Amino acid sequence: MRHCEDVLLELLKISERVAPEIQRNIEIHANIFYMNFRKREEGKPKEITMHTVKKILPCIAFYKAFSELTGDKKKAYDIIETYFYERSKECANKLQSICKVPGVYRLVPMVMGGVIHQVFGVKSGFEQVDREMTAQKCHIDMLGCPYYALCELYGCKELVRVFCDSDDVAYGNMHPRLSWERTKTLGRGDYYCDFKLKIKER
Repeated sequence: MRHCEDVLLELLKISERVAPEIQRNIEIHANIFYMNFRKREEGKPKEITMHTVKKILPCIAFYKAFSELTGDKKKAYDIIETYFYERSKECANKLQSICKVPGVYRLVPMVMGGVIHQVFGVKSGFEQVDREMTAQKCHIDMLGCPYYALCELYGCKELVRVFCDSDDVAYGNMHPRLSWERTKTLGRGDYYCDFKLKIKER
């Protein structure tokens, strides 16, 4: 299992508690799926593979292996959903701690815009449009997303919702004066994802 990325290893640890009697088969099949999936990513820049190889493909590999061997697609989904919820809560707690520093919350919209462009930008395989970028508000629409594209490619579009929901958990309650307003996502059947973060009026 040394070839598996950390996300896949963590998901397999969880599945061991759920289906111990067939865990070895799940591991083998997930590893085969993963190695086959990642071949198409060879030679691509790290800005792309940090999403595809490190996060998306491990989830798809686990989802397919667990679903096929147990016949329980819902349980496979629940395992991935729980994993990302817990990771997102950890991120949320860290962001809340940072925003407790007086005045820091005012910097968040501008910082968020920079982070989105750097981590979720064109070089990372996303297609985006800046709608409003000010000191008080960051509004960026995602028109194309590798999370959606790969899940659609491998026949598991339902997984995209997990990734979308994790954003809401991570960014939804950073500070009482910050408003995270996500109204649309590709993962929930919309034509784009809107990232809206703004400072609330008093």
